[in-house]
Amino acid sequence: MQRQFEVTRRDGAARLGTLRWRGEELTTPSSFESKEELEFLNGLTIQKAELDVAVITSQEDSRAERIDADVVILGGAPRFSDDPRGLTKALARARESANPDSALYVPTLATPNNVSLLVYAGVDLVDPIMAEVKAREGYLLSAEGERQFDAVSRSYCMCDACRGVNVADLTPEQRVTVLSAHNRHALKTELCIVRENIERGTLRELVEARCRTAPMLTALLRLLDEEHSYFERRSPIVRTATLLACSQESLNRPEILRFGERVIERLNKRGGILILLPCSARKPYSRSRSHRIILNRLGKLRQFLHEAIITSPIGIVPRGLEIMYPASNYDIPVTGKWTCDESEWVIGRLTKYLEANAFDTVVAHVSGPYRKVCDEAAAALGVDLIYTVEDENILGSASLQRLCAVVQERIVEDSLKRRDLRFDYLQDLADYEFGPHASTAIFAERTKVRGLFPTYYASDGGTRIATIVGTYCTLALTIEGARRYRRASENRYCVHIDDFVPKGTVFAIGVLNADPGIRPFDEVIVLNERVIAVGRALMSGWEMQASKRGAAVAVRHVDAR
Repeated sequence: MQRQFEVTRRDGAARLGTLRWRGEELTTPSSFESKEELEFLNGLTIQKAELDVAVITSQEDSRAERIDADVVILGGAPRFSDDPRGLTKALARARESANPDSALYVPTLATPNNVSLLVYAGVDLVDPIMAEVKAREGYLLSAEGERQFDAVSRSYCMCDACRGVNVADLTPEQRVTVLSAHNRHALKTELCIVRENIERGTLRELVEARCRTAPMLTALLRLLDEEHSYFERRSPIVRTATLLACSQESLNRPEILRFGERVIERLNKRGGILILLPCSARKPYSRSRSHRIILNRLGKLRQFLHEAIITSPIGIVPRGLEIMYPASNYDIPVTGKWTCDESEWVIGRLTKYLEANAFDTVVAHVSGPYRKVCDEAAAALGVDLIYTVEDENILGSASLQRLCAVVQERIVEDSLKRRDLRFDYLQDLADYEFGPHASTAIFAERTKVRGLFPTYYASDGGTRIATIVGTYCTLALTIEGARRYRRASENRYCVHIDDFVPKGTVFAIGVLNADPGIRPFDEVIVLNERVIAVGRALMSGWEMQASKRGAAVAVRHVDAR
């Protein structure tokens, strides 16, 4: 049977897709509208349908084999209307049980207020049943919540159903008609907004804004964030959109947690001097005024230093990762103060970072809340940090003079050797993207680094190995670089395909096996009998194996020999 649903774009667990049915194409996420559609999808006319439909109960555990159908319906969904914890578990269980090629339909729950959260959790199809129920109860729905129709002014909404309507002049039957038309229109409008945000990669920002309007939605988002592995394995490694961290819930975003974990687990430094610096509004930090002043004052001394930036909500950003998402592209409300949750999070990140790396000396050129973070981390580890800021002014002449003097003294005492700062970017990106010690496998001691910040590239004996690509500022391997990593990686970040030479795109149908650790936009190595191509993943590795449709890898270099 020809499959009728295909995912075309992903934003974490949310997807844009196309559902083909009865000669028409429906762009998802979407709402079924007609009586015929609703009867069909609630199982009344499945035997007459052109779609393959399956039902999963909300209590059912994830199956050993995924449900393979065009549409998978979450049965019993209405019972979770006031149970955010139960709904969280049911949505994750249903999405995990369904094949990635299946559209997940959750009936009787969607309203304009909550549909963005449902889609964020992985729902593809909804219906206007709850909007209709609320209309009969006398509620006018919007993305901001619900209001009694009697309390609404005549100018509250300018949709076709509400324009020019005077509430006092309507009969009860007319009120239901107006409310029904308005609520359906509001749901469709919100779905249009949701689709636009998926396209731009900003659905999380929309969800955080919507959840501020109702305690139930805030609870649901916080509970969804507890399903970290569910969202992390679907979240892209990079985005072009700016990450807006405007609420406490932003601290729990999958990409922020993943970045912090990788910095601790994959980047390990031994010896040398670490300089801790405060963050800046401009990204990357080294292009900001404050960092340029500090770095220019340090001058050639930087060749002996490791640098890390303390920031909320990211935590700790090693200098080599300042060009990597999300550190390269985030924005926060600047008040000069951190909340208790922010401080606790950043203290925890700094503590783990210092614990995981064996620096000989740690110099903290910080003030204000950054000083408190450093004090708490140092106390937790029982270590001493050297503070160099005088009079709370990190750019003051006395502060900069003391910073240079301390660094110069430690360089002489420890007999430190110069490093290529450009090489640090390549090495840190390699370890961050591919795992601990990946840089050792990819680069040799004789590797030469050239290029202008941030698009450096590495060559060995005249053969290019890797380049920092400008679009995402990630490390892209050449065929030679892929071979080097492959010999030491045990199939990490590898996609095994059938016996063919890819041209432009590898589709999921041609994938035999893939590393489940691959995430969307990861750099991957394509293999059959040998390393045949390198490119960028368009879906997670586990999804490449489970899917039969859709683009899996955008190929960049091919070895057609």
